[in-house]
Amino acid sequence: MTHLIRTTALVISMATAAGASILVQDIEVEADISALENSKAVAVWGELETDLKTALAAQLVNQIAEEGTKDAADIDIEIDTVSLASGFEAELGIASSVLQGDVSVDLPGSKDDQRYTLTVTADQANVYFPEGTDPSSLTVESDVFYTAMIDAFASHVANKIK
Repeated sequence: MTHLIRTTALVISMATAAGASILVQDIEVEADISALENSKAVAVWGELETDLKTALAAQLVNQIAEEGTKDAADIDIEIDTVSLASGFEAELGIASSVLQGDVSVDLPGSKDDQRYTLTVTADQANVYFPEGTDPSSLTVESDVFYTAMIDAFASHVANKIK
């Protein structure tokens, strides 16, 4: 009976450790959208930094650490490419649009840090379109397209640290 109790306690502690998520204490996003030439797109994409940070925090809501928590991760994202279809391409839709940035996740213990470049294409974002959306009718100025691109980017970052 003692062996069964010890085994059960070990299994429970292992399950708890395996289910433990990385806590996040800070999310920073930087983006330079001044290079966008499409003034309608600038109006929609103007809050990219805030919206991406908010979307990522929403994905990680159960992993946000309380202020002053030790051993929590810092996430820094530097969006370096917002390549939106322009001119004639915009008339044809969103197919060539890309959101790309460098992601840095500083985890407790420097050997576990993550550094990578993430590129999200319109094709990858289409799973985030509301049901019934016709992708061929969307433009880069569309709120639906914008939200899908942000959600796709945030979802990928969040899944890498869950």
